[in-house]
Amino acid sequence: MNQTDAHIIRCTACGAANRIPADKIGAAAKCGKCRAALSTEESKTGPGEAYKLRCTECGAKNRIPGEKLDAGPKCGKCGMVLKTNELFAPQPIMVTDANFESQVLKSPLPVLVFAWAPWCPTCGAVTPIIDQFAHESKGRIRVGKVNVDTNPMLASKYSIMSVPFLFIFDNGQMKGSMPGGMQKHEIMMTMAPYI
Repeated sequence: MNQTDAHIIRCTACGAANRIPADKIGAAAKCGKCRAALSTEESKTGPGEAYKLRCTECGAKNRIPGEKLDAGPKCGKCGMVLKTNELFAPQPIMVTDANFESQVLKSPLPVLVFAWAPWCPTCGAVTPIIDQFAHESKGRIRVGKVNVDTNPMLASKYSIMSVPFLFIFDNGQMKGSMPGGMQKHEIMMTMAPYI
C-alpha cells in the first residue's frame, strides 16, 4: 500500500489519527488507540482539509493542514507549540466559575457557551440542538454549557437574567450574545464568521 492509497481518519472520541486503506473506506473501521468506531465518511483529513487554531500564548490564528496535526505544529507568530489535542476534546464541556478562564477565555477555538438552568423547560428543549451542534462542530468550535444556578459568579458577571442564552467568545473576548431558543442552522450561521 502506498501513501496515496490511504486516508487519515481522526477518531472523534480520542482524536488519534488512523490510517485507513482507500479500499476499506466505508467499512466498519475502529480506532487503533481507543477502539471506538471510526466514521470514515465525515472525518477524512487530507491535503485539502485544514484546522484553524489560536495560539494560547499570543492569540494569533494559525492554519494547520490535517496531515500535520500530529507533527507538533508551532505558532507562526511566536513559535509556541500549538495545542492540537484541544481540537478533538469531548464536547460539550461543562463550564463552571472555576474553569471558565481556562476553558473559554483561553480556548484556542471560538467558544459557544450555552447558559441554562435545570428548572427551565425551554432549556430542556434546546439542549439536544446544542449537543448536536457540539458534535458536528468539533475541531472548529468549542461548545460549553454553564448551569447558572450552580455558577452564580458567571451569571452575575455576564448579567444572565433569563435562560436559555448563548454567548460567543473568541480570543478571550465576548463577541456576542443572543437568546438560546435558536435552531441549529441559525446557530451555524451565527458562528460562521468565527470559524
